[in-house]
Amino acid sequence: MVQKDKSKFKISLKTNSGSTDNEEIEQTIEVKNSQNGITQIIKNIETSITGKPTHLEVNDYNFDGFTDFAVFHTDDGMGVYTIYQIFIFNQKTKNFETLKFPTHFNPKCDMFCDIKVDKTKKTLSSSCRGGARTHTDIWKYDRNKKLILAKTESY
Repeated sequence: MVQKDKSKFKISLKTNSGSTDNEEIEQTIEVKNSQNGITQIIKNIETSITGKPTHLEVNDYNFDGFTDFAVFHTDDGMGVYTIYQIFIFNQKTKNFETLKFPTHFNPKCDMFCDIKVDKTKKTLSSSCRGGARTHTDIWKYDRNKKLILAKTESY
């Protein structure tokens, strides 16, 4: 991927399968900066415990003009949604940082699920089911570039 400041990055998802049946599969992300040759290793990638594949997606998740990325996989239950882990590009450090899920707003979804990016409204929506209802948390960034819950819709 090429950033708007012309810096170039190659993102690779690496899987280290356990050597024994008791050992968990571990995934890491390697992000190589082709301009300075430095490779960032991101550990603690959320993976499916039932072996569902992990995917990469690039997008501008914080609407700053720089490309970010996410890894996602189908949930391990009925497989009705995708669970996202989002990484935001820090233009000062040239590294990617995990977008922490803000729980203190009491969202209906307890993680980033089925993420939709609305570039016009500059919002992220996360949708999940709770009982017989579907909930959508609409997230936006405040003036301090912190992710806040704008509203929740349920139907």
